[in-house]
Amino acid sequence: MVNQKKYEQMEKKIKLNEAEFKEFMNTLVDSFDKEYLESPMFKHFFENLKYFENPDEFQSMVLHPIKRAIELVLENKFNKNKNTSSLYFQYDFLENNVSQLCSQFYGSGCSVDKGRSLVKAYIRWKETGKMPKFDWKGKYTFHYPETGTEEQWMKFIDGVYRLKYGYNKEYLLALKELMNAKKTKEVIKREKKDLEEYYKRHPEEVNKNIANST
Repeated sequence: MVNQKKYEQMEKKIKLNEAEFKEFMNTLVDSFDKEYLESPMFKHFFENLKYFENPDEFQSMVLHPIKRAIELVLENKFNKNKNTSSLYFQYDFLENNVSQLCSQFYGSGCSVDKGRSLVKAYIRWKETGKMPKFDWKGKYTFHYPETGTEEQWMKFIDGVYRLKYGYNKEYLLALKELMNAKKTKEVIKREKKDLEEYYKRHPEEVNKNIANST
């Protein structure tokens, strides 16, 4: 009898929390998000609020099933192997770290473009095993880092990925390499070429620089 009463109290509490949770969500979301509130997934979560009571249960009962479903789609419909599909979940973490480092190295301009380009190249490397190459002769190069080799950047991103799981040795060694890295010959040639083309388009700048240097 006592257990039955305790169970009824718990059930009532869950229902109350569900109503409060729905009301809270409805005040926060716009009309676009309300469509998701009516989806079977959200209804399932509303009916099982106990999954959100502690981090362990949240991981095993909410995040893990969703993550596994996405992995199966990537592996079965897009032929991604398990190692590659896991990178999709870490994309933001990898891109944020790489973009921030690029911002510190080269300034904020185009740092996000560099971060995204490098992480996408990293994922392709993991998929194919073929080391990416920076095309410094191409039309656009703003998304390439000005220092460090392709191998050094791939090692760094590998280190960032492992850092998320508590392994910091690879990350620190790769970071040290990049901090000491110089511009490659390809970068120097491209910068010289871009500068020459700029002065051709703006000859007045040549005279201005000569005047400033005298």
